[in-house]
Amino acid sequence: MINELKMNELKNLFFYTFGIVPLQYYNAIGDGFTDNRLKIQQAIYDAIEVGAKYIFVPKGNYYYSQSLLRTDEVIFIGNNVDTFIEGIEIRQFPDLWNEAQATTGAITPIGGIILTASVNIPEYYLECNGQTLNVADYTCLYEAITENIPEQYPETFTIPNLSTGTTGTKYIIRAK
Repeated sequence: MINELKMNELKNLFFYTFGIVPLQYYNAIGDGFTDNRLKIQQAIYDAIEVGAKYIFVPKGNYYYSQSLLRTDEVIFIGNNVDTFIEGIEIRQFPDLWNEAQATTGAITPIGGIILTASVNIPEYYLECNGQTLNVADYTCLYEAITENIPEQYPETFTIPNLSTGTTGTKYIIRAK
């Protein structure tokens, strides 16, 4: 069983990896009555400032009393159809993930590392096991994880060797 501290680490890794600002970190209350305008607005400003594209909204009905600014610069996502903010489209995370996979290859940029419990490694990803790769086969990945300029490209490079220390989970890196 995963303890609460480990679960929070995994949540933070998940949000950080995908460039998501979680609304719950702003103590917004989804009871349909509490005015969350300042909390939602701060989440929007923070997302824009750090370059995050998404704000994750947990299950609930989030009321706000006045207009929100710059909502068109972020995408609100949730994982429950009972998530609601008046006047704001909340895209469901599984649908958003499937759409991103179909149109762009993934939400994770090349060189981005995520934690998975999947038995199979998804297309375009490699396990972070310290393997050596040919630069010619993975030029974009090489450029993403090094600072070398094109004139200095070696024939091969090594991807990170990361271990979770837990059976059944592994880190994977977006390679293409």
